[in-house]
Amino acid sequence: ALKGKILVKGKKERVVEMESSSSSSDLSSSEECECSEAESKKKEEKKPGVSKLSPELSDLVVYTRSVPFKGFDQAAKKPPTEMSSFSESEALKHVKESGKHFVRHNSHQLSRIYPSGQRLQSSNYDPQDMWNGGCQIVALNFQTAGEEMDLNRGRFLHNGLCGYVLKPSFMTRPDCNFNPENTGGGPGHDPTLLTIRVSGRSQMTRQPPKSIQPSSFPSQSGINPAPLWTLRWFNPRWDCTFNFTLHVPELALVRFMVEDHDFTSRNDFLGQFTLPFTSLRTGYRHVHLLKVDGSSLSPTSLFIHVKVTPCHSSPSKASAKSPSSTKIVAKSPAISPTKIVAKSPAISPTTSQAKSPAKKH
Repeated sequence: ALKGKILVKGKKERVVEMESSSSSSDLSSSEECECSEAESKKKEEKKPGVSKLSPELSDLVVYTRSVPFKGFDQAAKKPPTEMSSFSESEALKHVKESGKHFVRHNSHQLSRIYPSGQRLQSSNYDPQDMWNGGCQIVALNFQTAGEEMDLNRGRFLHNGLCGYVLKPSFMTRPDCNFNPENTGGGPGHDPTLLTIRVSGRSQMTRQPPKSIQPSSFPSQSGINPAPLWTLRWFNPRWDCTFNFTLHVPELALVRFMVEDHDFTSRNDFLGQFTLPFTSLRTGYRHVHLLKVDGSSLSPTSLFIHVKVTPCHSSPSKASAKSPSSTKIVAKSPAISPTKIVAKSPAISPTTSQAKSPAKKH
């Protein structure tokens, strides 16, 4: 019914219902006068302020009326057309301390999360925590590129890039018991072993910095050939396998990132690609990398093999952390051997192990 429609979020003018007052038959005329005088004094003391809302704009607010949040119990009694806004610190507090109640609240009403006003450099917070809590509108500073924006693009990558994705069904039930801080054995808990083998990278067109180019490479026939490490840097090969245990696969994101490793300074970002775990296909695949601003880095890609295996291990306290994004960081050094580091924060105490060392080429 809402397809193709525009929802206007905003405040709505309050409709004050005037209660008709009638004097009872047992009151005397003097008592009626006293009551009328008292009511007139109250009205004079509390004069309604002039509304600054445009009536025409207020009439457009139907499904997303902005209201202050006054607790989960009171919000549960309100209609689903109302929504509240939370700062990132308030939302994170609800996720950590009242995760189950926050998920239930978000199954009934919409929640909007906005960055803290203290982020003077327009930095971003991790949106994964908010999605784990069922929040629908997670606002970010789109002008600031980085990991947080990569996760946001990856989250909305499927469904035709329309900007809307459905939450998992277990998070939409009014009696949902999903707790983002303790998922063990609860709704959505489906331990899955994700095995990714990264064979190598192809056609990285960026040239290495001249300041670290070796100068002792012998020349032949008056032509300076490309340094050996440049060839390896253009088409490196790693042949490393990593394992990740995902406890709530429907909420997990997988992020591939390639860096140019440097021993003396911060690693240089080369490319990345983020996608939902549910969008991963098994078998041999090419992962086409993106630039820091999200634009294509074609024809650069990673050649990987993906395997997904159901995990039937019993849940434990250690393996019941909140779901988040899996990160695979491929570091391509200039001279030293190529390394791949896999990071998997907050999905589980997920272990990621390289089964074969990096190879020199």
